[in-house]
Amino acid sequence: MSDIFEIAAILVTHAVQSHAGEIAIIAYYGSYAKGLASPTSDLDIFYIPDHGKAKSLSSQFIIEGRPYDFWPVSWELAEGIANATPTRPWVVAASLIADAKVLYQRSPADLARFQALQTRITELTQPAGRSTLVKQALVEFKQTFFQLEQLRLALATGDVAGTRWASHKFIDSAVNALALVNQRYFAKGWEVYPAQIADLPQSPAGFEELARNILRPSSQEELLEAANKLAQEVRKILVAAQGTVAKPASAAEVFKDSYFFVFEYKNKVLQACEHGNALAAEFAAFRLQTELCQMLHKVEHGFYGTDFNLLGEYTAAYAAAGFPDLLASASQGELVELAQQVQRLDAQVRAWLTGQTIDLNILANEEELRCFLNCSSPRRRGEKRE
Repeated sequence: MSDIFEIAAILVTHAVQSHAGEIAIIAYYGSYAKGLASPTSDLDIFYIPDHGKAKSLSSQFIIEGRPYDFWPVSWELAEGIANATPTRPWVVAASLIADAKVLYQRSPADLARFQALQTRITELTQPAGRSTLVKQALVEFKQTFFQLEQLRLALATGDVAGTRWASHKFIDSAVNALALVNQRYFAKGWEVYPAQIADLPQSPAGFEELARNILRPSSQEELLEAANKLAQEVRKILVAAQGTVAKPASAAEVFKDSYFFVFEYKNKVLQACEHGNALAAEFAAFRLQTELCQMLHKVEHGFYGTDFNLLGEYTAAYAAAGFPDLLASASQGELVELAQQVQRLDAQVRAWLTGQTIDLNILANEEELRCFLNCSSPRRRGEKRE
């Protein structure tokens, strides 16, 4: 059988000779790069060309029953993988760069650039990189939830093949979220070694059984129960991790120049109530209260509520401050009560901000506006204001 690295050498020589100066890096990854190759392992080899160059080099072929894949990876894609942006699933894509062995570099600068990407992946697996990967895990979970809905839709429409495909994509996304939050990546997909997921420090109990019940269910009910449980367990892990990477913030930092928003949305609520527009009143009330909830949560717990979070996960600080709940009366269309509550909220927020020595930026006239715009000291600007 042909020596696999002799084949690689032929590919490198051809690439360099036929596209002189256009190829920055040629490297291989996968089982050979990890030292885990078997006699039947294929060689995964990629090249990084200059932008828009050497596309014709890409080739896939089989020699003596062994497949070879020689494909282009742009610098943009490589950098996206190294920074865990959602270009490709981190769980396996990180290995493509981090574990790669360079066969050819055009220049020391190209090699240094590539090695910097490998270093970046190492950094993300260290404590200092936790915040970045946790945030990316929260982003990934949106895809997880989307695939769960795709799975439900396929089941509801009787699409057997679609259900199967959605099941795989759902688990893949859940696993990618787990890999990110654990700051781990793997050379092989979870389906090859399911136990590697169970071995993660933060992993759903019974992952292998849940995956089996999703992919080999005895009934639709078992599939949905397992999928729902896996999504819920992954989400619990992410919610817990979200709080661990929070950065403390003072009320002055979070609420600086914020009273304008409160005043604006108070008026939106009152105007909608006056015109009997319950829908507009509800929208403005929800926007006002949720924004305040997010800011207070940032002060108390170090992070804003995001699209990942349920509202109930970041309302405690708002309730503890004693601010009125606008949402109950707004959702029930009780406009008279809502108008009273939003007036009370406005007064309480003003008092709270003043107690935190945060300027309200309420100006009396043009002279104060000039002072507000020109005075360098925030305290001087606030001397004649409430």
